[in-house]
Amino acid sequence: MANVEAVNKCKAGSASAGLLHRCDASKASFDTFHLLHYSRRLMSEKRQFFGTDGVRAVANRHPMTPEFVMRLGQSAAAVLGNTKGREGRARCVIGRDTRASGEMFEAALIAGLNSAGVDVVLAGMVPTPAVAMLAAQTGADFGVIVSASHNPFHDNGIKFVHGNGRKLSDRTEIEIEKLVLGSGEETLRPEGRGIGRVSQMADAVDRYVAHAVLSMEGVRLDGMRVALDNAHGAASFTSALALEKLGADVQVFHSEPDGFNINEECGCTHSDELERLVRQSQAQAGIAHDGDADRIALCDEEAIALDGDELMAIAAESMLRKGTLKQNTLAVTIMSNYGLDDLVSRLGGRVIRTNVGDRYVLEEMHTRGLNFGGEQSGHIIFGDWATTGDGLIAGLQVLRIMKETGEPLSQLRRCLKKFPQAARNLRVRSKPPIAELKEADRIIKETEKKLGDYGRVLLRYSGTEPLIRLLIEGRDVEYLEAQADKIASAILAQIG
Repeated sequence: MANVEAVNKCKAGSASAGLLHRCDASKASFDTFHLLHYSRRLMSEKRQFFGTDGVRAVANRHPMTPEFVMRLGQSAAAVLGNTKGREGRARCVIGRDTRASGEMFEAALIAGLNSAGVDVVLAGMVPTPAVAMLAAQTGADFGVIVSASHNPFHDNGIKFVHGNGRKLSDRTEIEIEKLVLGSGEETLRPEGRGIGRVSQMADAVDRYVAHAVLSMEGVRLDGMRVALDNAHGAASFTSALALEKLGADVQVFHSEPDGFNINEECGCTHSDELERLVRQSQAQAGIAHDGDADRIALCDEEAIALDGDELMAIAAESMLRKGTLKQNTLAVTIMSNYGLDDLVSRLGGRVIRTNVGDRYVLEEMHTRGLNFGGEQSGHIIFGDWATTGDGLIAGLQVLRIMKETGEPLSQLRRCLKKFPQAARNLRVRSKPPIAELKEADRIIKETEKKLGDYGRVLLRYSGTEPLIRLLIEGRDVEYLEAQADKIASAILAQIG
């Protein structure tokens, strides 16, 4: 009875938040309590500038202007720079991806942070997970990443991590926003010797690569040919080095950043290109990153790409069999396929689900003491080695499983039997409450009734782009595709 009540509450809470139109009591591993927790939190705490992964927009257009970024740096210093570092000043590590606008925003951050009395250590062009690792390793008070991840070059963004390498909570981001929107009197403006200084970290790449190699715990990749797509991004300086140190035969592609070609028809959002590269190089596996290399896509030796759910299935099965998956629990978002629940439960484990965003997966992992989780989109978190999604470490761990089992990726991926899905990503001109999408809501209810206990409908807005994302999961592929088209048409007619 308690479970039924939880599901009823979940239906009521999530429908109004626009997150989930169905919570199924028959799926025992679906954590309805925590989904309700996230839905209510998002309704009560609205952020103006921060999305699901930092502040992101077209470079030089509000809010991603140098003036705003300088003010953001000052405000972040007041919230995150509480622990005094060397010479009584807090310390921050800054890294960036390869976008041309990164230089401008790095300079704006330096000005804002220095003016607030924070010493800045520049790590240069390194992946997002490298900044998180370096902040923790060097005892910095916090870290900042200048990146718009998988977005095109004309966008840019700012992401923060605490000194322990973990992403900020919603509450902390709201604190920073309040200061940004305030009068400016709340932020510290030291003078004389109190003003922050700037230094360079000459060995940032070497430190990160050494850490990634260490995560293999002695397993080498000698004789393994890997096709590597660096998306002309931050991985251009790190991933090939790590793979080569482990003995792999690395075929490197899209690794000549010029400031404008980041993610251009390459990287982990272009799986068809990765498949082509694997065929071209006759590799045993293909790895693709996004611009800041916190995500990964993998491709098997038959040139068929894997998604994040398949990667998590391979790793979770391996960890459950070895007994290294803490509490036998995998943390994923509501977007992951229910085939994961089936696999993990058959092996004696369970799956818990959070709202969309690797930050929420990370928060749940930390709260529960878990060491593995991720997103279908390719943010994969091996918590024993990373405090955030790390495309390089995730890729290495899957290659390690290939070496340990002697099985190719095409065989390993078969452990996951997916429920069929139909997905649509629709560009919208506005984001009214989902409850106001009347015709779409009518079709969704009709679809839910037809699916019964063997499916679900998810509808949510992107936190970083002008998109609404639709996902329908069930057994009948033709029905799912037809209903997805109907719902999409209704949405586009109203806000497309």
